[in-house]
Amino acid sequence: MGFFGILPTRTSFFTLDPLLHAGAYYVQEASSMFLEQALKQSIDLDESLHVLDLCGAPGGKSTHLASLISKDSLLVANEVIRSRASILAENVTKWGSGNVLVTSNDPREFSRLPDFFDVMVIDAPCSGEGMFRKDHAAVGEWSEENVNLCAQRQQRILMDVWDALKPGGLLIYSTCTWNEKENEENIAWLAAQEGVESIKLEVQPEWGIIPTQLNGLEGYRFYPHRVQGEGFLWLLYANLVSHCHSTWKKQKEEV
Repeated sequence: MGFFGILPTRTSFFTLDPLLHAGAYYVQEASSMFLEQALKQSIDLDESLHVLDLCGAPGGKSTHLASLISKDSLLVANEVIRSRASILAENVTKWGSGNVLVTSNDPREFSRLPDFFDVMVIDAPCSGEGMFRKDHAAVGEWSEENVNLCAQRQQRILMDVWDALKPGGLLIYSTCTWNEKENEENIAWLAAQEGVESIKLEVQPEWGIIPTQLNGLEGYRFYPHRVQGEGFLWLLYANLVSHCHSTWKKQKEEV
């Protein structure tokens, strides 16, 4: 279960703590920990679940997921970049859960497991607008061209992995950026291809989270001046269509 605490300064003092290296806790951004609310309000975590954390490194969401799911569940923590996958494996090993499998596969390889996962968490690579306060170099790296490139990459990731999500399964999509092209517009594109239903969460006003909506699609925006964390955006959707009737799948087979 996640615990929120405010570090006194942005220093690396905790990296010297033996308890961190022993796997007693994991440090991550508070905005990322909204994952727990997303799951608890959307699915029965006492059930035996197959869960995929597709873009798992360095391991914050994977360790958080491992602490939330039942012992009978399976978590696949994946990271396509092998150098980052080794960091993910190290952090998962420290965490000590016995029902976590670390992989380093391209998203398209999960299509070989049709209708397998009950939950997919995709914290997609993005243009990083939510990191501008913490990382000033990110401002200089931002461009409209990079936003378009990220949006195309995100669509490819969604398309490649979609068949592995069970009908009725839960997709949790997040980025650390705010533009609609990489978020709501991507999910609107997904909804046009497949039968998906937006899931609305209960958000308390004192949390400072801004619920948004585009064409009936719900989103949850985290702005640094309103929350005690960095910029983030979460979207949740249920898969309503069996893949054997999927228009998207038929289109891919025709290509």
